[in-house]
Amino acid sequence: MTDLGAYAALVGMFNELDYAVSEFEEEPRITAEEALSYFGLPGGFIEPLLPDEEEFGVIHEPTADVYEWDDPWSVSYGIDGSTTRSLQFSNGLLAGASVAKLGVSGDSEHAELAKRATTTLVAHLNEDEFSLGDIDDSEFDTPEGIEAHVFQFPQCERTSRLEEYVVGVSRTYAEGRHAYEMASEIDGPLFIDGPIYPNPAFGWMLFEQVGEGPRRMTKIWPEMVSDILQNYVNTVETMHRRDLPLVGITKTSGSAVALDALETKIDDADADVSVPLPWTNDHQLFDDALFTMEDKHGDRGSIISYTPWLRQTKQTVRGHPVVPFETFDVDLEHGDASEYQRVFFYARTPMTDNVMRIEAPYLLVKDAERRNQIQRKVLVELAQQQKEPRAITHADEMARITRVDRNNLRQIIGSVRAIEDYNEKRGFRDMED
Repeated sequence: MTDLGAYAALVGMFNELDYAVSEFEEEPRITAEEALSYFGLPGGFIEPLLPDEEEFGVIHEPTADVYEWDDPWSVSYGIDGSTTRSLQFSNGLLAGASVAKLGVSGDSEHAELAKRATTTLVAHLNEDEFSLGDIDDSEFDTPEGIEAHVFQFPQCERTSRLEEYVVGVSRTYAEGRHAYEMASEIDGPLFIDGPIYPNPAFGWMLFEQVGEGPRRMTKIWPEMVSDILQNYVNTVETMHRRDLPLVGITKTSGSAVALDALETKIDDADADVSVPLPWTNDHQLFDDALFTMEDKHGDRGSIISYTPWLRQTKQTVRGHPVVPFETFDVDLEHGDASEYQRVFFYARTPMTDNVMRIEAPYLLVKDAERRNQIQRKVLVELAQQQKEPRAITHADEMARITRVDRNNLRQIIGSVRAIEDYNEKRGFRDMED
């Protein structure tokens, strides 16, 4: 419990903050929903996918009505993964292991796919004599339908990001490989827990494309970065061939790409709006814009709110515009990198008050009718679940690595002493979702 004197000081400071904010809120300023209308202006590398006569704005629908909409696909699938976080040992060994699973929602003829999994182990020890080269993945004593992949992280100069790299590679390789393997066998939409191209690999690629910023990972292990992203590109192409949707669901993000684009549009058009806008990232902007008091006090019941689709044609990295994949070592079946760019909309679930970014590759949503079908499918799932689609929830439950699992795996490495940091011992970092 917080010391009473310290807590009293916190209360006093927050009261002053509340007073300052209340005075600010009384000043006339643009609302978040008004700000969204400026997405219709040119520029900023983000454009609305709407007929010319329609304006970009928030749509509010009673959740009960959306719940009853016809579902374009009665069966859906979800990919999610879990990691051990980094396991550290006294001789400098770092390891990270991950499991990716498929969740199934609906009466599917392919329910047995949920039993399959892709597992990875990534290990790093900065010693010349250390090698995992003799390990044969096919010799593991694994049940049928379980893939196991072991990778040795290359030797490199010391970096504070090494744990992040080891865990990031382990998780995104497992999830991307499993998505690609499952895409050819499923018969409905595939939901990914997170963006359709994973962080951090997507970021590593962008910095490499512009030749600036934190490019260390693409120097240490460039072929792995390419392999991770290739798995996701292959998944996009497989789903396109099979005429099935691929959708990413991001629940939290510090990204400000939409906000930056909006400010660029306003600035270039010399609109009568002060920039920078008061929000600090996209999640804040859309959270504010999608909230409606009618949800709490209206006569239509709970309201699900969402935006039209937006298309991101380029990204700005360190001031340089770049088209993802255009100059990176990834094979694109359709040739033009613009086909693979992200299209997205935001939606708010009223009961939980969660705002999510829903995205898909442009290649799969170019057709307006198909785009509307996919949005309809997502909104039905959100109305029914009040959180991410049911298939993702199922995948998360099956892939989850518990704290007990993590500790048991750590103890298998008996030839060297394991190291736990203070937060782990407190149970603060039990696991990585």
